[in-house]
Amino acid sequence: MTYIYKTGRIELYQQIKKYSSLINGRVLDIGSGSFSRYQNLFQFDEYVKMDIEPGKNVDVVGRIEMIPFKDQAFNSIVCTQVLGDVYELSKAFNELYRVLRPGDVVLITENLFDPLHDEPFDFWRFTIHGLRRLAEDVGFEIKVLERRGGYWSIMAQLKARYWIERIRPNNKWFAKIFSLRLKILGTWAIFLDSRDDSRANKLFTHGYILIAQKSSSINSR
Repeated sequence: MTYIYKTGRIELYQQIKKYSSLINGRVLDIGSGSFSRYQNLFQFDEYVKMDIEPGKNVDVVGRIEMIPFKDQAFNSIVCTQVLGDVYELSKAFNELYRVLRPGDVVLITENLFDPLHDEPFDFWRFTIHGLRRLAEDVGFEIKVLERRGGYWSIMAQLKARYWIERIRPNNKWFAKIFSLRLKILGTWAIFLDSRDDSRANKLFTHGYILIAQKSSSINSR
């Protein structure tokens, strides 16, 4: 199966890489799926992969609303593109706070603009204000809350996703040519975003990265 270029995936990887040095120690990757995703970006002592379904890449089967570990079990948590499929968000954030050690951080990424996916479990899209409230309401301190991409890259991504769904190119003879065209379009869009500092452009984003720290005081809650 040929990999099809997606602007949003490239920007997501680069954004996580930018802040990867904050992830260390004993790490919990929530929603690890069937491949290692971003594990290679981090320095760690132990990397525990959790998902709702068993698989060869999964160490522990569990849900973010009820993480099957004791309090303060991890130095870092990675949770990328998971929360949109979680209905009980308050429970999820409380669990993230519970299993994290004082003074340590969780890295979360989520989308604002995205087509329907994983139906019927696709519940939410996130604004910067919603992510901030969800984290602060359980006691987290916001260390990083940064947008990912702008108007131009969003348009390139939406066009790519539309045509990927429309023609299903992965196993077609033209897959590599199709992916190359999307790469050219996406690279140009990322360049345009880098040059567009307008307020209008800042209103559009693929989504956000949130890095939140648990209070260093054990009795903070």
